[in-house]
Amino acid sequence: MANGSERRQFGRVHLLAHGRDRTCTIVYGDTVGQAMLIDISAGGARIRCTPPPPGLDVTQLVLHVAVVNDAGRLQNLAGSVRWRDGTELGVQFVNELDLGVRALQDLVG
Repeated sequence: MANGSERRQFGRVHLLAHGRDRTCTIVYGDTVGQAMLIDISAGGARIRCTPPPPGLDVTQLVLHVAVVNDAGRLQNLAGSVRWRDGTELGVQFVNELDLGVRALQDLVG
């Protein structure tokens, strides 16, 4: 944005800031890859892929967060790649999660 401020529709859970090492699996086409979950919100996630990251032709993926006792709520999250920065990807979920920031913190913390 021109003014440098960040505007988000959903509050985010910043995992690296809290010392969490939450991994996830990403599936795109016939490929299964690994990534580190950097942050997550009801609308999407920021992930750091294990090199090599998905190619520029990959615009859709499915994210599976490695959590315990999530009752499947953070599994099979279909999303669109919205931005890239090296091995990091911004993913917007196709269907927003029905979880607030506190519930997300409890699931991934």
